[in-house]
Amino acid sequence: MILIFLRLTIFLLLTLALLPFQFIIVFFIKNYIYIIPYFYHKLCRRIFGIKIKTFGKISINSPILLISNHASYLDIIILGSLFKTSFVAKKEIAKWPLFGILAKLQNTVFIDRRISSLKKQENQIVEHLNKKKNLVIFPEGTSSDGNRVLPFKSSLFNIFEKNLNSRIFVQTITIVYKKINGIPMNRIDRKNITWHSNMDLIPNIFDVLKKLSIEVEIIFNDEFLPNKEYDRKKIALHCWEKINILFNNKLC
Repeated sequence: MILIFLRLTIFLLLTLALLPFQFIIVFFIKNYIYIIPYFYHKLCRRIFGIKIKTFGKISINSPILLISNHASYLDIIILGSLFKTSFVAKKEIAKWPLFGILAKLQNTVFIDRRISSLKKQENQIVEHLNKKKNLVIFPEGTSSDGNRVLPFKSSLFNIFEKNLNSRIFVQTITIVYKKINGIPMNRIDRKNITWHSNMDLIPNIFDVLKKLSIEVEIIFNDEFLPNKEYDRKKIALHCWEKINILFNNKLC
């Protein structure tokens, strides 16, 4: 309990200390909007004992649409600490206490998955990328239990069918949770450490905070530029296959 208390205290103090500065940047110095979140996530990694081993590098092309599998809220901290970016998230997160505020301050693109809102969310994503700002999408639509990559929803890839001249590069990222306290995870360990299905958030956070360390491997694949031969379903499947192959290889 002491470790949990210390981590929560340091996290809250750090967050409260940086919030006013990020508010000022968001409203008055927009060109520097990612500086604080980038270092904030790096510090959060240390607070929560997250160790990362990376393979490959993020593309130097800009903007870049990053496609990743998703298993936990920790994915945000992990990816946010490796490069400057925003995320796509479901609109409900905007209303979450504290986490909703943090998401807004990192220029998160909130989407509504109803069919009637598809056009609006496409415009939001394209507008964000046209400003030369990176964006991370989790096309599974929900978080998995860390033991598999769920099928990708193709609706978010519709931007490529409507905006073929925008030259938006795509890069896939594979996230694999490997060890707890230096010991390799098994399937049950991953189910317990990730946040998925109908798991309650607070108990899961406390369970994560009890761990001395969590080791994760991140694999950056080569970027590619979709062309007229790619429709949204082909792009979604292509990304899923690239992520899934590496995921299964690293899981072994």
